[in-house]
Amino acid sequence: MINFSFLKKELMEMIRTPKLIIIATVFVFFSLIGPLSAKYMNELIEMFASDIEISFPDPTHLQSWEQFFSNFTSISMIVFLILITGTVVSEKAKGSVYLVLTKNVTRTSFILCKIIAGFMLFTAMFLISVLITWYYTWILFDNVVYDGLWISLLSIYTLGLFFTIAAVLISILFKTTTHAALVAFGAYALLNILTILTDLNRFNPAGSATLSMRMLTGDDVTGSIITNVITSIVLTVVLIITSTHIFKKQEL
Repeated sequence: MINFSFLKKELMEMIRTPKLIIIATVFVFFSLIGPLSAKYMNELIEMFASDIEISFPDPTHLQSWEQFFSNFTSISMIVFLILITGTVVSEKAKGSVYLVLTKNVTRTSFILCKIIAGFMLFTAMFLISVLITWYYTWILFDNVVYDGLWISLLSIYTLGLFFTIAAVLISILFKTTTHAALVAFGAYALLNILTILTDLNRFNPAGSATLSMRMLTGDDVTGSIITNVITSIVLTVVLIITSTHIFKKQEL
């Protein structure tokens, strides 16, 4: 079902195109800036507001992870989502999809390879981001782990997988990269707006960031995060099935 030659081609194209450079730059930058801003933000505020007497508690490693969850699920995720929306629609626009489908690559294999390549790219960026944050948090605060860190990271990871397949599905449905990117951003914004409904965050993939923040403050929301992870995985599987079915029936 999966054409490994085509999958290899997809991965090589990701490496060769500016897409990888842009995504990697954004993820690495915000992974670096998170621990640094957590460590020195108080000093910067005092420097620029020297005429105002303000007292801040000493920063801890928790603030570093707070920055990670905030940056990763906002700017980094938006950039990744928008760039991935060009996965299928760009090939349809250029006509290259017709050439691929005449070379022993089925429609199902074509989409599955696109999805797997997207998952692999996101996984690589996620691991790099976590490792950078982990390293600099340890260097700056001499502490890294807290209760709930691992399940929080898992929820953020499954959120990324959900947005990856959502971007691929949107790329299948639309005919231009601009329309696909706008709809993807709209979907991202809508899910994040819905996080104000705190009771539903465990069923909203985007609620993973809010739940992870609550875990940082000491709230015991482990059960809600586990439900959130399961929800994201189930929705991801549903969107994979939906994407392959729609593309098989779609007129190119």
